[in-house]
Amino acid sequence: MSEPFGLGHTKVAEGIAQRISMYDSSIDIKIIELGSVLKPFVTSVFVHSYQKLSTQLPSLWRRLYHFQQHQPVSTSLQSFIYQLFHRKIEDLLEQYNPDLVICTHPFCSSTVARKKRLGFDVKQCTILTDCYAHGIWVQPEVDLYFVPNQDVKNQIMNMGISSSQISVTGIPVDPKFSINDNKHQVKKRLNLNEDLPTALIMGGGLGLGGIPKIAQTLSKWKEQLQIIICTGTNDKLKKSLLENEDLQHSNIKILGYTDHVNEWMQASDLLITKPGGLTCFEAIFKGVPLLIYQPLFGHEEENCRFFVKHGLAIKLSDEAMIDDYIYKLLYDPEDINKVRERIEQFQQKLDPQRSVKSIVDFLYQ
Repeated sequence: MSEPFGLGHTKVAEGIAQRISMYDSSIDIKIIELGSVLKPFVTSVFVHSYQKLSTQLPSLWRRLYHFQQHQPVSTSLQSFIYQLFHRKIEDLLEQYNPDLVICTHPFCSSTVARKKRLGFDVKQCTILTDCYAHGIWVQPEVDLYFVPNQDVKNQIMNMGISSSQISVTGIPVDPKFSINDNKHQVKKRLNLNEDLPTALIMGGGLGLGGIPKIAQTLSKWKEQLQIIICTGTNDKLKKSLLENEDLQHSNIKILGYTDHVNEWMQASDLLITKPGGLTCFEAIFKGVPLLIYQPLFGHEEENCRFFVKHGLAIKLSDEAMIDDYIYKLLYDPEDINKVRERIEQFQQKLDPQRSVKSIVDFLYQ
């Protein structure tokens, strides 16, 4: 179960589903964006409001995010989430009669936990999709938690969850991000210049994170650098970039939504992005150094802190820093190579199959 708040939560659901199917093809798996199925209009309005609030009123969103952030979700908030989004979940559970529910968003995790508290008998796993444990993720009824790092495990334990219920696995990404093809062959397949360094610009599925400013800044390097811009589902942004004369060049490619992010990352030497949890872990699996720009207040600020703290990313404070690091990529790559080395070391700690094995073992108990 997921929710349609951005694309990351459902992409994580798809990634873990694929890995489970590869591990045990006899398991029947269904992916459901719960709010979209049960209350599509209300969910659509809420998603739109969330996007507007987080981008246009960021200070207000930050205050809301930090309210009771270190406390497990209250029963009153659980009831509110259920009443607003999930009031017909009983019909869905009766229809599918699941042996196990895996949640990749705190709202569906909260509602399933509430049902368990009221007597519904089902096993539940919850996968956190950011590098910080907000209290809304935490419900004592959840049987197993899968978290990105030890910091998040400690945060959940501080909110009353036993260590034995929490496994550190990283964020489960699509299995294709674990496959590292030859960079030159991938560039050739994507019709890219095999000899030029390549920078990839992303802003999540919604094309946020200051993409126009980044693209404009990088455009001055277009003779020495290949620039790939992914606008996600933001068609308005894609159109405006395609109409920008400074971006009309054979070394600049402007993409909309693509199912081949793994290949574009494989072809890239640098990723400039806002720090969505899934995007950053996809880049880490691909070994691409991260430059973080304009994190959303709340969970993305926390993601940024984690990646910078562990030397896995560099936070950009302004456009001048973008120029500095493009220069380093082209002419003095020592700092960027150090980030790449730390990413390779961090990769060794990640084991996506650990979560899969734990889930399957728990399912058959």
